[in-house]
This record gives sequence, C-alpha cells and structure tokens, in this order.
Amino acid sequence: MNVYRTLRVGTALGVLVGSGIEARRGLPEWERSVYRSINDAPDELAPVVWAPMQAGSLTAPFVLAGLSYWRTRSLDPAVAYASAGFTTWLAAKGVKKIVGRGRPYDHDRTTNLRLATQIDGSLGYVSGHAAVAATLATIMTSDRSPIWRISLLGFAVGVGVTRIYAGAHLPLDVVGGTALGVLVGEATNAVRDSLRSS
Repeated sequence: MNVYRTLRVGTALGVLVGSGIEARRGLPEWERSVYRSINDAPDELAPVVWAPMQAGSLTAPFVLAGLSYWRTRSLDPAVAYASAGFTTWLAAKGVKKIVGRGRPYDHDRTTNLRLATQIDGSLGYVSGHAAVAATLATIMTSDRSPIWRISLLGFAVGVGVTRIYAGAHLPLDVVGGTALGVLVGEATNAVRDSLRSS
C-alpha cells in the first residue's frame, strides 16, 4: 500500500470512528443548524435533486458495472464496481446497527420529508447513499489525478447532501457514510492492484 493510500485510509477510518462517536451522543446544536439550512431549502429543488441522489442507490454500482463492461469488455472494473458497491451497502447496514442513531425526524419533528422519504423507524448513521457514491468515486479515481479524485469525492458528498435535503439523513450521517465509502473503495483498489501484480 502506497503512502498516499495509507494516509487516505487512516483519515477515513479516523473520520468514521470520530463521527460515529459523535453521532451516538445525539444531535449537537451545530449539526442541527447545518441540517436545518439544507433541509429547509425550497421544495422546488426536489426534481433537480432526485437524479444525483440515485448515484448512491443500491442499483448504481450495478448500472455502473454494466456500463463499464459494455464500454471496455473488461470484467475487472465491472466486478469491482458491483462487488464493492454491494459490500458498502451491507457494511452501512452493519454500522447503522452499531451506532443506533435514528433518522432526522426522530430528532426534529419539523423535518421536511421529500422524494419518498418516510418515517419508518429505520436508522440514519451512516448514509448508505453517501457511502455507495464515495466507494464508486474512490474506485473510479484510483489511477487519476488529485483533481479527479477531489471532484468525484465532492460529487459523492453532494449525493449525501441530497439525502439531507430529502429529510433522510443528518450531516454526520453523510460524513460517516463518505468515510466508509472511501475505506471500502481503497480496500477494493488495493485488492485490484495486488491481483494485477501477481
């Protein structure tokens, strides 16, 4: 593992653990304020927000895998996208059970619920959408410049922000989800590099 990958993994792990500890404590005032500023955005944004939000859905890795195989006729990236995306989705479910923090409505009854977000008693930390999007972004930029890496990771964070707007997640859910996604993505990249060199 190269120095930069080690640094990214260490940072992501620290962010995941730190944000998880903070999330277990409840909803701090600073997070409530950030949440309100995003969730209170106009309802008219909902149609614009829907499409990027899908980049973090469970179907996104499989769609990307199919498109990748169709374009390159190579199984390597296609398998990486599908397997890592699904692994991230499962890992997010596990983290949710460990941290046990509810959805925004559980903390703030004035939450604006949009884009089919429902009050169903499910758990919020971490955002699976942010995690899946960050995993895919990390894999896609494994051999790219830092500008590409920052741009696609920024997009992944944007996917998480759409979930805050929809009333499905709090800000720390997105931070933790992004960190989880980077961890799974970097692990996937390390495995791919190892297989290529063997």
